[in-house]
Amino acid sequence: MIWIGIGAGVFLLDNRIKAWMEKNLKDNLVKEVAKDRILLRKYHNRGMALGAGEKYPKAVKGGTAVFWVILAAGYLRLLAGKEKESTLTKLGGALALGGGACNLADRLRRGYVTDYFSFNVPWKKLRGLVFNLSDMFIAVGALLAAIGMCRRK
Repeated sequence: MIWIGIGAGVFLLDNRIKAWMEKNLKDNLVKEVAKDRILLRKYHNRGMALGAGEKYPKAVKGGTAVFWVILAAGYLRLLAGKEKESTLTKLGGALALGGGACNLADRLRRGYVTDYFSFNVPWKKLRGLVFNLSDMFIAVGALLAAIGMCRRK
């Protein structure tokens, strides 16, 4: 199935980037790229989005795993269902689950998620947020899936 392949591709792509960042980007180093619009930096996020729950790593790890398994089961059911789902819904689910699987694997393997880029914007708080490609796939995938589901109804 193409949708599972897309999710696997997302997983493999960001997993590879994270491994490269872990090996090659020194702690506390910030490197400007893309005409200084993107800042590369290595950050180990032990919590969820924005570091939420970092004081409870076991709960974050377990909760993330349970949530991902529930979403994956629902997505597989959607793909196998008799109702025809939109391409947007299928694509969105594949992107979100692939990104979620990569972050989950990071959390299970290392105890944290490797984030590695920020946007170089004038607002200090926004500039201080560090993301990874999986985060972007999760956000875009959720948005596409929601749009696809709304269009169906």
